[in-house]
Amino acid sequence: MRAATPDEPTLRPATPLAFAPTRPLTSEPLVGVVTASSGGFIVPLPEKSQFIVGRSSDCDVSIPDGAVSRRHLRVHVGTELAIEDVGSANGTTYDAKPLRPYERTVIELGHPVSLGGATLFIHAAHGIVAPGRPSPAKRGSVVPAGEVVRDAKLRRIYDLLPTIAPSPLSVLVLGETGVGKEVFADAIHRASARAAGPFLKLNCAALPESILEGELFGYERGAFSGAVTARPGLFEAANDGTVFLDEIGELTLPTQAKLLRVLESGEVLRLGSRSPLHVDVRFVAATNKDLAALVASGAFRADLFYRLEGVRVEIPPLRDRADDIIALAEFFVARLASRMNLAAPSLSAGARELLRDYAWPGNVRELRNVVERAVVMNPRVPELDESHLVTYGVTTRPTLAPDSGVQTASRMPAVAPETDDLQSALETLERRAIVEALEKTGGNQSAAARMLNMGRHALIGRLETYGISRPRKRS
Repeated sequence: MRAATPDEPTLRPATPLAFAPTRPLTSEPLVGVVTASSGGFIVPLPEKSQFIVGRSSDCDVSIPDGAVSRRHLRVHVGTELAIEDVGSANGTTYDAKPLRPYERTVIELGHPVSLGGATLFIHAAHGIVAPGRPSPAKRGSVVPAGEVVRDAKLRRIYDLLPTIAPSPLSVLVLGETGVGKEVFADAIHRASARAAGPFLKLNCAALPESILEGELFGYERGAFSGAVTARPGLFEAANDGTVFLDEIGELTLPTQAKLLRVLESGEVLRLGSRSPLHVDVRFVAATNKDLAALVASGAFRADLFYRLEGVRVEIPPLRDRADDIIALAEFFVARLASRMNLAAPSLSAGARELLRDYAWPGNVRELRNVVERAVVMNPRVPELDESHLVTYGVTTRPTLAPDSGVQTASRMPAVAPETDDLQSALETLERRAIVEALEKTGGNQSAAARMLNMGRHALIGRLETYGISRPRKRS
């Protein structure tokens, strides 16, 4: 891994940010991980609502690669993270899909954005050290891992960090979707001797095999059609740091074989190359699947499984961590309220009971979505009660008792059974609540808004968002 040159991007002075609608409500400062023909490097991203990425030194973020246009990409940082190709010569691709010029596309953190022959990964800065930023080891914890752990079982797991983190062993983190596997992986990195190096994350299920292989291992010029320049892969960019491979069970057998070589020898072979490169990377993998069962069925290599399972840690689901539910809910409420420059509302006794009673199939991710949504939709209330949760995604529905398979009555989020997408389910529920309120009030928008605990203008905005025709005034 080569050192950054003076021509590469440097940190520009940043000013403290107050809450504004143009900044993401749940984001930290962002960092870009770049792999290009000139090598791999990490660059802090400007803390403003828009910035330009391109080859020119006049751009906010400069990538010295001949296949990148002088002004290639505009990044929009708002309530969502989005990108826009600004008429580049070689085009922009996101998750293997070419973008049309000047069309805004919403993206997710950690997913690759290809600019000609270079690739940009945008990450939250808390796990990655960039030029000009203090190392995580020096500036303390950013994520709530060690601060919001009330459950005794989870405490015992975090008590293992002083033993696990300094070791060179790979770690396999198991658990349901949304339990906090990535948070624990980040805690391992921050407590390790590699804390001053990068912490890079990749969702193994996010990319098709043909693209995933090139992103992980890199490629040489001419390795395949379109490879006009050589480019290092993610493993090279993560040298001296930690790689977190989420959904490791989704890797194909050929990619598993190549990953095993990196784990065993530290050698990375770029596509189209015959000369391996040596990297020093620590691996943390995670999955919600039964890897042992996949090994038995032949879908996962046994040798890779045993190599990844240097230490195995299983994060318990939120339904088995009753002491964490309210503590996490209060943490998410306080954090979001602070970013919105609001006084943090408290949780009523009824709301606490409602939160504790639910089985939380989406675990911590679902809990955060529910309570943050309640804060956003009720920004001025001093206390969140059942009505706020019911209106914005919480209602009575059967839930599964832990390990029993038996349904029990519980009042909580009615996530639509026809979809696995939590955001879509919540939007469906909100739309249904609005329609029902309008029906109950005979189309009176002001009365419906009061019933929904929102302002009339906010209701009108929702009507437009969901394509609901505004009721006509009765003569």
